[in-house]
Amino acid sequence: MEENNKKIVKNTVYLYARMLIMMGISFFTTRIVLEKLGASDYGINNLVAGFVSSFKVLNNILESGTRRFLAYNLGKNDESLIKKTFSTSLTIHIGIGVIIVVILETVGIWFLNHRLNIETDRIWAANIIFQLSVITTLLSIIQTPYVAAVTAHEKFNIYAYMSIYDAIAKLTILFLLVYIPGDKLIIYGTLLAIISITSIIIYCCYCLYQFVECRFSLTIDKNIFNEMMQFSGWSALGNFVVVFNGQGISILLNLFFNTVMNASRGLADTVSFTINQFICGFLVAANPQLIKYYGAGDIKGFTKLIFNVSQYTIFLMAIFCVPVLLEIDYVLKLWLIDVPQYTSAFIKIGAICSIVTYSNSMVDAGIVATGRVKEMNLYAIPIYFINLPLVYIVLKLEWYPPLVYFVGSIPAFIHFVINLKILSNIVKFPAYRYFIQIFLKNFILIIISLIAPFIIHNIMQEGVIRFFCVCIVSIISTITIMYIFSLNKDVKQMINQKIRSIFHQKT
Repeated sequence: MEENNKKIVKNTVYLYARMLIMMGISFFTTRIVLEKLGASDYGINNLVAGFVSSFKVLNNILESGTRRFLAYNLGKNDESLIKKTFSTSLTIHIGIGVIIVVILETVGIWFLNHRLNIETDRIWAANIIFQLSVITTLLSIIQTPYVAAVTAHEKFNIYAYMSIYDAIAKLTILFLLVYIPGDKLIIYGTLLAIISITSIIIYCCYCLYQFVECRFSLTIDKNIFNEMMQFSGWSALGNFVVVFNGQGISILLNLFFNTVMNASRGLADTVSFTINQFICGFLVAANPQLIKYYGAGDIKGFTKLIFNVSQYTIFLMAIFCVPVLLEIDYVLKLWLIDVPQYTSAFIKIGAICSIVTYSNSMVDAGIVATGRVKEMNLYAIPIYFINLPLVYIVLKLEWYPPLVYFVGSIPAFIHFVINLKILSNIVKFPAYRYFIQIFLKNFILIIISLIAPFIIHNIMQEGVIRFFCVCIVSIISTITIMYIFSLNKDVKQMINQKIRSIFHQKT
């Protein structure tokens, strides 16, 4: 257990190094891109590219399935079986890529040109972005088994290096975007496509050189195919509904408002995605270990890992989210020249609702590790189908637009509670204790952590001094309260050992 914890920490360090660099670059690039494109074109890019990428949901599910089966079969140390798993996965992904391209080039084109609320003089540019997104989507689908091979082998240093390459390449885009003359939206979309293609080539070349199983043949093993499709099929249906809801909200906002509203949500998603990716480092690093615990029949270690990693992630989320809730308006003024309406509200409400997401993440991963995704998605699919009707009602009644995030968290919370029940049935997981200790207790502690920085926020005038005071007090308050009242003995011991090792190295 101790050795596995060290491996998770080591892998998380790689992931967090990646995220720290990406966070800084992401916020910097977003400001410049918004300035050069304008709010309307920025909204078009988010709307169109997001619409196309939503069709990758099947691909994303099969990635988790590929990663699970590769990690599971790596534990068996059967080279022939691993090769068959990879080849079967790659063949499936190529087939899915072709199907998605056909759908996009027929139904997608029609929807773009006849249903979305895009200015007439920007339709041509939107179609160019659409075609570039289709190309990168197809190639990223084919790339997926290679990325799954990297994570299954726990080569998170490569995963981190590639993400840093991606971030640095996007910095280069800023320079080119400023100096290349022409339609900035089309130039930006073309440069992003070039980066994606080169990243895909690098991933594939590394895997072909490093992992024997990636030297594939386009063959399908029927038994592996059936297992993967049975596992991934139900996950695909459930996650398709989730992604459909996410993009459905963007489309509804576009239909009721315009592309500027999509820009507001796009900026909020940029902040949320960047923070979420940083916080999710433990989740990504822990998943292979979770699968191996279950495969070895170590249910005690399996349960312990779910509790510990959930506490890590919510602890980190609280450290980030408390300052965001109080000072995001000031940060947006510094970050962006013109802040689209509702951007701040989208970010704040999204931060609050993320507590449900992080509480459910490892429970969801636990069910996936057991392979019992059919039962989970039989409940999830009808639950998430209520999301868009609720959002439509909010917008139709002309309520506060960011409330769509709160509405979207209702099915997520119901899904979380049901997942706890399912996992308790499978491995006798202590669902009630998890709900109280991880979700309810941490939610209350985060509210308590807000008190001290909230007082400072109200008594000081807005400015750089208040910003630093609120951030420092909120971090101290959150760490102190969460450390004393939230973290269990195992997590505290691990943090204490890590701190001691750092000081020991310095001395």
